[in-house]
Amino acid sequence: MRITKNSVIRISYRVQDPQGEVIDESPATDPFEFYCGTGQLVPGFERALMGLRAGEHKEFIVPAVDAYGERNDSLVKNVPRTSLPAHITVRRGMRIPMRSPEGVELVCRILDVGNDRVVADFNHPLAGQPLRCVVNVLDVRSAN
Repeated sequence: MRITKNSVIRISYRVQDPQGEVIDESPATDPFEFYCGTGQLVPGFERALMGLRAGEHKEFIVPAVDAYGERNDSLVKNVPRTSLPAHITVRRGMRIPMRSPEGVELVCRILDVGNDRVVADFNHPLAGQPLRCVVNVLDVRSAN
């Protein structure tokens, strides 16, 4: 059976950034199982698996736009220090959780710390980076 939308797939995989640093992996001894086409994975990763069968191996690059998106400079914001959690001593480079005005949980990286404000980057940490992927398809079955 080939991988199609709504297939249940078991894979082992390794994902690396452009510098070769392993971002995520699931070895054959602890495979990852998911329903294809439900948005559990970045779109480019799922698309690259379509049509493969159990026993197949594939190496591919997912472009940034099909992974975590391109970097967006408008997501770098000046944030009042009073908006940050009071119990955290804010330092440059740290990642902290915040809530948007709409109540959405976000994580930002602190780029600069001032007396009254911080510069916070709300881009995903992997935004703007292609992902190098190695996948072994262990099993493919119908979701029905």
